[in-house]
Amino acid sequence: MNNAIVDAEKRILVVNVPASDGPLMAAAPSMFAVLACIADRLPEHDELGRLARRAIEHIR
Repeated sequence: MNNAIVDAEKRILVVNVPASDGPLMAAAPSMFAVLACIADRLPEHDELGRLARRAIEHIR
């Protein structure tokens, strides 16, 4: 099976992922962590904070 993504329990999540997407997939946890920091630190009325919280809700 080429270019497959599996979870921690070795279940196949998706196959035929383009090899060029590898760096983006590897960076995803870090990008999510940055969004979480922004969402946590900015006040409710801040536009960037709202955007970060909305992105997190969309991801989950």
